[in-house]
Amino acid sequence: MPLEGRCLGNFMKIGRSIPVSAAVLGVLLASTAAAAPFRPANDADILEQLPSRGGGNTDRVARAMQAMLVRDPRDLDVALRLAQLFVDRARSESDPRQLGRAQATLAPWWDENAPPIPVLLLRATIRQSSHQFDPARADLEQIIARDSGNAQAWLTLATVQQVTGDLDDARRRCERVAALATASIGTLCMASVDGVSGRAAAAYAAVNALPSHAGMLSSEARVQTWATTLEAELAERLARPLDAERAYRASLAVDPTDAYTIAAYADFLLDAGRASDVVALIPLDTPVDGLLLRRAQADRALGSADAARSARDLTDRFAALRERGDRVHLREEARFTLEILDKPQAALELALENWSVQKEPLDARIALECALAAREPHAVDDIVRWVERTRLEGVHLHALVDRVRAP
Repeated sequence: MPLEGRCLGNFMKIGRSIPVSAAVLGVLLASTAAAAPFRPANDADILEQLPSRGGGNTDRVARAMQAMLVRDPRDLDVALRLAQLFVDRARSESDPRQLGRAQATLAPWWDENAPPIPVLLLRATIRQSSHQFDPARADLEQIIARDSGNAQAWLTLATVQQVTGDLDDARRRCERVAALATASIGTLCMASVDGVSGRAAAAYAAVNALPSHAGMLSSEARVQTWATTLEAELAERLARPLDAERAYRASLAVDPTDAYTIAAYADFLLDAGRASDVVALIPLDTPVDGLLLRRAQADRALGSADAARSARDLTDRFAALRERGDRVHLREEARFTLEILDKPQAALELALENWSVQKEPLDARIALECALAAREPHAVDDIVRWVERTRLEGVHLHALVDRVRAP
């Protein structure tokens, strides 16, 4: 799995939601507020804070912190905790409005050239989540200049480099992560990059060799889900569908609410012609746009009575995103426009706009599909060259490349 969307510092597109008590939430958020960089002591620790389920105790914690900030907006410790909570919610709910709340929480420091390092880390994360990759990169490089041993900054910078297609730099950042963080995190960082640069078999072997966390503290479960979903995606890229399905199911057994894994597994099922399994996997009332898209694809494939409703709901959601000026979900909108609205030319424009910002395997695949449907194969010449240059593997992707290059 790519760095984006996992423990490697982004979780932007579709995040994870893990229930925790208010006490545990306080512990998780406290590490973000610490002035010193987090250096894990063992493989049970992770660098990136992952989303917690909204509602209940977390809502009460959020309200309490908001009340404290009304009294003192410059309480850095509380502001960092609350901003992190909003970032977590943005990931778990796929709701970019939460990023705006996080930014507003950090308003007293947001425009400073050299704010405290924890603010810089959160500002970089928020900017990365909003696909403002250049400003995010600048924040992370400032952290490294001030604290070269900050493993989290190196890790998040690796994320940015991979998502924007700079795989050589991403690999160099992962080498730094491996020197500063735990063995599991270093392995997963490097395997994420190797998996999209012609080394999928080696990456699969490295991830498969990681220890399983049978007892699974909450942090161990997160690492296990990340590793197992990455293993599934690598197996899929290597044309090992039985291994891929086993790993997807194992990952969902650890965390059945993990939206990134659900989306990846749904794509796997759709490719296998198993639309009915997608309907069973994703409820029609899912609040996550990316998951509703997969459900809409499945409904359409089945000729379901729910197809009109899911298409209508997605139309409204994408219209709302455009009205807010949010262009983070261009990839999903391109696929929706192609497969649900059947407007290949408009879909191609969206896919190419998305490609100008982020360059991951799914971004390439959707652009190729749109170009073929619009009968404009030369529109994706740069993407074909990128696939060849990176030696990206994958049966479906290479079949599309062959069709684009066919006379």
